[in-house]
Amino acid sequence: MITLIIQSSAISAPSISIGSMTDFIYNTSTLAKRIYNNGDSTAFVRVTIDEIVYGDDNESKEIPLDSEALISGKGSGLISSPSRLIIPVDGMQTNRLMFTGERKHERYYRVRYIPVVPSDNAEFGLSLNEAKEYKDKISAGVMVLTGFGSIVTVAPESSKFDTLIAGKGNNLRITNNGNTSIFISDLKYCDNNKKNCSAASNIQLRPGRVFTRSAQKHLTWQYTLTEGDKKQSLNNL
Repeated sequence: MITLIIQSSAISAPSISIGSMTDFIYNTSTLAKRIYNNGDSTAFVRVTIDEIVYGDDNESKEIPLDSEALISGKGSGLISSPSRLIIPVDGMQTNRLMFTGERKHERYYRVRYIPVVPSDNAEFGLSLNEAKEYKDKISAGVMVLTGFGSIVTVAPESSKFDTLIAGKGNNLRITNNGNTSIFISDLKYCDNNKKNCSAASNIQLRPGRVFTRSAQKHLTWQYTLTEGDKKQSLNNL
């Protein structure tokens, strides 16, 4: 989540929502996200994309993409269409994310949706008067503009799933030997009657990674394993 605080005295302000904050492009090259404005002022939203690259130590870094190069067919990566959104009050705009280029291995991207106050006509096509009127409309007091980010995983062109599940009862070990992320959702440990359970969690297990968990001896693990279009409800009895 990204928060921009602007000194202002009015209450009027946009308020956007982006739905899921984790998205997956699998067996296709596009993803459509609906961006809503639930505020009481028009939302001018800037869309930025950085690629997330993981090193051998599992540490990540973010690399900004050259969208102009991608649009002209140079390189591979994720493109936002459009890169700027104007969303009216109680309105919605569809943002399409498109992958271009080769997909030899899985890729990861952080897509940020950032509400801004236009300062001129260069970015959103507003006249100077329109930009001033918008700023004046939402100006008075402290205005908070909150942006959001989504992690988008792009699967390779030829996905292969090879999941190894080991451990029993209170010990869980899952290894992803494939080339595409798997998802462990609604993971929780429960007693033998499956009634008293912990809070659930969700994990994305990237290729080559190992996931382990332990609980008290009288407890067992329950979860849903998703491999592409295939879902299985499993337990660790």
